[in-house]
Amino acid sequence: MKIKYAALAMTTMLAIGAVGTAIPMAVQADNTDTVIDERWGKPTFVAGAGLSAAQKEETMNILGITADQVNTQTATGADLIKYLGSGSGDDAAMLSSVVVTRKNEGSGITVDIVTPENITLITADQYKNPLVTAGVTDASIKVGSVVKVTGESALTGVYKAFEANGETIDSDRAQLAQTELATTTDVANEITEEATSDNADMTEEEKQAANEAYQTQLNQTLVDIKKELADLKEQKGDSVTAAEVEEIVNNAIKNNGLSEYISQDSINQLISLAQQYLNTEGVLSKESIAQLDKISEGFQNTLNSIGDKFGNLTSAVKANEGFFQGLWNSITDFFGNLFN
Repeated sequence: MKIKYAALAMTTMLAIGAVGTAIPMAVQADNTDTVIDERWGKPTFVAGAGLSAAQKEETMNILGITADQVNTQTATGADLIKYLGSGSGDDAAMLSSVVVTRKNEGSGITVDIVTPENITLITADQYKNPLVTAGVTDASIKVGSVVKVTGESALTGVYKAFEANGETIDSDRAQLAQTELATTTDVANEITEEATSDNADMTEEEKQAANEAYQTQLNQTLVDIKKELADLKEQKGDSVTAAEVEEIVNNAIKNNGLSEYISQDSINQLISLAQQYLNTEGVLSKESIAQLDKISEGFQNTLNSIGDKFGNLTSAVKANEGFFQGLWNSITDFFGNLFN
């Protein structure tokens, strides 16, 4: 059942400075992580304010950096409120950290989670759409945490890094990005639970691979929604109707093979997000759409990797042959839609 997919390589590099959170899915850093960009100078390390001196040093070791290789900032509870519009404001809750490297124009966004064992809820790919929504462009981000965190608030460190280097983050876009992350995390969980619920014989590794595949298809669904909305807004300006928005959302869900696994309540949440994309300045700009095209390449790479992984899994293939065939059919449709 091994299926190969055309995919473009996704490269990853530096990290995110944080807030009581973190993320799964690790990728190895390469020797270009500490190359100095002439716009920012050194990469920016943003450490969680809740870390002790020893934990901060351990975090830097995990991220593969030393103090002289980076500019250092601290993400505080006040930053959480500033960028996300909510939170306790408690510095002690700020525990995950990031390094952000500015990249050349057109590079897109890459995310590398170096401590997947300590990031319990959000995947690297799940961060990409919200980062684009917030206005982050062309950055390599590496995330790490020395304690277990869920990951929802890790975007704060990225925003702090950008503003520390003179690049303003729009608060409306940042808060919409957080809403997007929370909403799509819930929707992704619903989809993967529904998709795998009748396959009790699957191993944990097989479930994880299947979950990642469906989550990636949801990530691409968001990209498709934004791109279709951008096209429609360019044609009709402020005259886009609620019915047209709903049609775009439903078509994107169908085209990415998710209709069978998503509830109407979740669809309504995605429709609400789509309306907010339309009404928030900059989210559907040409610059944002160019970033979305780049992260789609990363989603292709993720699915290609999952295809290889499933090809090497054997214990549940026969017991769940119908499920796996359905999964591969939907992924095949996914790629067909990308290249049409």
